[in-house]
Amino acid sequence: MLHSDIKSRPTYTQLEPDLSGSQHLLIIEGDTVLPGRLDSLAGTFAPVEENLHTWLVGTQAGGLGLGKVWRLPEVADVVDAFACATRGYGIGDRLYVQGTEPFLWSVAKAAAIIGFSAEQIHLHHAGSLRRRVWCTHCHTVTENVTTSIASCSGCHRHLLVRDHFSRRLGAFMGVMVDAEAPGEVPAVEESFA
Repeated sequence: MLHSDIKSRPTYTQLEPDLSGSQHLLIIEGDTVLPGRLDSLAGTFAPVEENLHTWLVGTQAGGLGLGKVWRLPEVADVVDAFACATRGYGIGDRLYVQGTEPFLWSVAKAAAIIGFSAEQIHLHHAGSLRRRVWCTHCHTVTENVTTSIASCSGCHRHLLVRDHFSRRLGAFMGVMVDAEAPGEVPAVEESFA
């Protein structure tokens, strides 16, 4: 369970249908689906089919359709699917996203661009705790961070990975760990595996 006393830290809901919605779209990252879990959602997310060898599940040709279950390996696939969406999304539509934190926030950002409000998007964390870290010094994003201190992929500073989270960036803040004592870098701990 992800918990923090930091107010900016997101909290996530269970992957349950919002019965006030009229149309439902479920997007699942890679292998974060729990065996048998899709069966319990079949009434809302129909047609549902569990096939671990197929990334795109229960869809038809012609773009992103509501009432379908998509299983996509990469964030780029989700963004592409949204870009090809042929219909507008209304107030009754609900989007459910399951995956790692970087995946959740990338999908949420792409969904907002095509008209989903924050209230229509339900995020459920599953899988790795790896983080996307935004360097407060050079503004570069470093992906797949699993340690308490990470090297920035832009400026190569040693960054302390904070628990402060930016929903706009979909990333945790990284600040230079040895700013006041250059070269004094604490031991690196595997914290977000």
